[in-house]
Amino acid sequence: MNNSAPAFADYGGRGIKVCARWAGADGFERFLADMGRRPSDGYSIERIDNNGNYEPANCRWATAKEQGRNKRTNRLLTYRGVTKTLIEWAEDMSIRYCTAYARMRNGWDAHDILHGRKK
Repeated sequence: MNNSAPAFADYGGRGIKVCARWAGADGFERFLADMGRRPSDGYSIERIDNNGNYEPANCRWATAKEQGRNKRTNRLLTYRGVTKTLIEWAEDMSIRYCTAYARMRNGWDAHDILHGRKK
């Protein structure tokens, strides 16, 4: 582990590791056996649980858009028992993300964020 690497705080500093199966001299071959080849240039490895390790049960191939929606910095919103990222709610409800974000930042409840403040 390289404590001076620029991304250390986001990975090794949080305790995230690569599984023993994927490490070492034959690690890449075992990685390919577990994950298969990248589906296309638009995909890279994503950890399903951002706090989990790089290991077969916690990794998948994902697009940049999918990975962007699985970041720990995303704003989550629960409405009618369903939790999604704020950008997903904005798309589903056909509202601008910046509008939804401003409403969330101003303390509006979930209904009002998605439907506008009741008068």
